[in-house]
Amino acid sequence: MEEAVGLIGLGAIGLPLAKNLIDKGFAVHGYRRSDMAEFAEIGGRPAASPREIGEQCKIVVTCLPDAKAVHEVVVGPQGVAAAQRNGFVIIELSTLALSDKNRLRELTALEGGTLLDCPLSGLPSMVKQRTAVIFASGDQQAYERVRPALDGMTDKAIYLGEFGVGSKMKFTANLLVGVHILATAEALALSAKAGLPLDQVIKVISPSGGTSLQFQVRAPIMAARNWDTALAATSMVLKDMEIIAGFADDIGCPAPLIHIVRDYFAQAVEHGLGPKDIAAVYEVVAREPGVG
Repeated sequence: MEEAVGLIGLGAIGLPLAKNLIDKGFAVHGYRRSDMAEFAEIGGRPAASPREIGEQCKIVVTCLPDAKAVHEVVVGPQGVAAAQRNGFVIIELSTLALSDKNRLRELTALEGGTLLDCPLSGLPSMVKQRTAVIFASGDQQAYERVRPALDGMTDKAIYLGEFGVGSKMKFTANLLVGVHILATAEALALSAKAGLPLDQVIKVISPSGGTSLQFQVRAPIMAARNWDTALAATSMVLKDMEIIAGFADDIGCPAPLIHIVRDYFAQAVEHGLGPKDIAAVYEVVAREPGVG
């Protein structure tokens, strides 16, 4: 009999995660507010509500944009916990403030469940290739119980220890992501101002010591100004940068670069680029006085 796993949030990350699980033989029950036809086409089992997911599955994965959304689907009136099944485990993949994650853990425990802090790091293409990294943390017994589901989603699920360590590791990873994206935008703006052909810059720099994954992915998007299809929306990445900057402030870490990155991404959102891929921050950098 196939093991049932629920997955709430079938977007650019959640849908390929669902396919990975289905390919590994799991019965995946999924929910999103919008159309679920694509999910059904890959063998998923659409649910009418998160509560229905809870009725069908004792292991539930949440992959959602913010704390409010996670709260609603886990402990809201029609949330997973409303199914009243003791012993359920939530694998929470989102990047949220630690205070929000801790509160969700407490509320889940009051409903008879366990919430694991398991942020995911990786592009949609990495999820499809099973190379996205899940930073798992929380109750070790619950982790061992859901480990087959984690291994069903990716080949790189890593247990890091007590609850919250996963989020701290994700903050470190996303700080670098943000810095690398902004650095890529600045490098291309400098190249353009210097009269270098951007396609040549990308070809030469991509295999060089100055490269990064974000340069390799975002530089072509920036050069083509083709950011309407969002791998990661600017508004979502700004949310992450705000969380990380706040965390750095809370623990007394100066972290000057993350504050600069946050401010540039905020400018991009103010320019109406929130729904666009984060590569659109190039528009802000390239318009800076003296840059071109």
